[in-house]
Amino acid sequence: MKKSKKTSKMTWFLQHRLLVFIILIVVVLPLIMIPGIYISQHNQNKPVLFEDKSAKVVDVSDMAHFDIDYQITEMRETNSELSGGYYRVKFTLTKKDTVNSISNVKLTFQLSTTWEAYQSNSTEQTIALGQERTVQIAFNFDMDQNVLPFVKPGGPFLYAKITYVETILNEPFNRTVYVKLPMDLVKDNTTIIPA
Repeated sequence: MKKSKKTSKMTWFLQHRLLVFIILIVVVLPLIMIPGIYISQHNQNKPVLFEDKSAKVVDVSDMAHFDIDYQITEMRETNSELSGGYYRVKFTLTKKDTVNSISNVKLTFQLSTTWEAYQSNSTEQTIALGQERTVQIAFNFDMDQNVLPFVKPGGPFLYAKITYVETILNEPFNRTVYVKLPMDLVKDNTTIIPA
């Protein structure tokens, strides 16, 4: 009676090393690399708010000293040469009732995208509280292009940077608030101008 030999795992791998290598290249490597590429692209291209990587964004309802009433009145699509696009925002910044005095209020808007590092800022404006103003933000980015297969850039997203001087017990303190402003072109009845 012959004893049957059991093949060890190492022997099996050595005998089938070409098959194991092909499975690793064709199946396992893409399963690891493809999600890695997408995650890397997303993390590298998160919006940098006003050139400040450590900026903390607050919700519009969580602002301590101000209320902002805004409306996107007009949007022009960028043309094929990636120029001429803009968003026009009408806004009023008002001060909430606070004990401390606030002065030297300045406001800047920014449009940013995700998945692709693109942002565009408006000019900084000194604001008279309670006065309606209009600002135009250039936006020349093709939102229909694919950043990666099956992935289009997200956005644009609207942010505001409010800088001001707050006086507490006759001592002035420079403050900066970064606010994310929700955009709804339908609710705002925005006029859209084709490229």
